[in-house]
Amino acid sequence: MRVKRFVLDANIWISYIITGNENRLLKLKADNKLTFLICEELIVEIKRVLEYPQIRKYRINTKDALRFIRSFTILIKLEYPIGDYLPADPDDNYVIALALQANAGFVTSGDRHILSQKKVLETKYKKLRIITKAGFEKMFL
Repeated sequence: MRVKRFVLDANIWISYIITGNENRLLKLKADNKLTFLICEELIVEIKRVLEYPQIRKYRINTKDALRFIRSFTILIKLEYPIGDYLPADPDDNYVIALALQANAGFVTSGDRHILSQKKVLETKYKKLRIITKAGFEKMFL
């Protein structure tokens, strides 16, 4: 099987947190010996999204959520400059850079800009797969 190293995009982390499915993610990690990678840029984005009014209504404690995420991820320091992987959304280039620099096998995202570049990125970077949350969970359930 390909490397079980995953980069979960901010929208995936937020989805698990606001639905209260953190334990599901922990179980998937433990049962399948998965490694989750994160960088400061991703932590900053998660923190920013947790403060959106439409997310605040879920009454998520941002500090607790970030503590949870940090507790079972490996923090990677990105090397700059990073490539231009997502022409339609250059602010998210760091997600792909994280996966490539940390030799992750997968990026799990619901972001349309990332998903729209799936074929291009997977063709150029043979060891990288871009999958949705449903695809991620289907791999292990």
